[in-house]
Amino acid sequence: MLHQDYIGKPNPFLLGSNCHYVDFPIEKKRITHNFCIPTIHNVNWKFTVDTTNSEETNSVKFIVSQKKEPKAYGSIELEVGLVVENLESSEHSIRAIGRYEFTKDTNKMIIDIPGYDRIHDGKQGFFDEKAEEKSFKIRCYIVVKSSRLYDSVELFDFYHFDSTIFDVEVNVYGHQMFLSKKLISLQSPHLYHMIESQNIDYSDLPTGCFFHIFHDFLQIIHGVDLQLDNENISKFLDLANNLEVPRVTEYCKRQMINGLDGMTTNQMVQVAQRWSFWDIVVGGKGFLDISAT
Repeated sequence: MLHQDYIGKPNPFLLGSNCHYVDFPIEKKRITHNFCIPTIHNVNWKFTVDTTNSEETNSVKFIVSQKKEPKAYGSIELEVGLVVENLESSEHSIRAIGRYEFTKDTNKMIIDIPGYDRIHDGKQGFFDEKAEEKSFKIRCYIVVKSSRLYDSVELFDFYHFDSTIFDVEVNVYGHQMFLSKKLISLQSPHLYHMIESQNIDYSDLPTGCFFHIFHDFLQIIHGVDLQLDNENISKFLDLANNLEVPRVTEYCKRQMINGLDGMTTNQMVQVAQRWSFWDIVVGGKGFLDISAT
């Protein structure tokens, strides 16, 4: 299974992964989204969904590329799984998969999703004909298969016991995970007491904190240096505040100062104001003033 399974026993992708949902309006020809792979630093990514020539090719192009050339050359191998969801039956959903190695000289992964005629036909169940904006949905699963010479990290495997790292087993959202009680106790007495109960449920954490967010939050607490972006920075700040983990709050603040992929200066100032990061607010507003002159 290419994508992470959060229903059965998790099978984590330790080199990194990303999951996206894309709503593609049928009247459009091309849309582009930025995305981040938290374990891969200093590489900004984007993917494009393109139907410009779909009537001739009967396929939808899905293109993945790096937004800018990394400073250190090496290679990153990605596997990408795509599902165009059928609203009437998952059995009729359309699937495609691709694998590609990004290097200094290769930076354009193209996957052709077949069946554009079916996707675009309102009778086939890929979009709601009665909706004001008719669009079909693509699920995109991106998994890092290998990473060489890039500034990258590897995640801890919380699902297999390692006596050199872990000292407690905890049920988190229904999943048995092994964690370091010692590391947690040094950073958050509040979270430590939750770990002591050996059970953490959705009601114990802020509303909207999904399992994958808390999983990555625990990775940071255990010392893994993850790259954050505009989509998850607020969720990490909420968790750090709720669980009283000042080190993670400072971690988020440093990443904001260095710049987050997909976050504009205005957005950064808004987030900083909410959390009273006044040095970031002043710096951000100063940049906006300079840009306006």
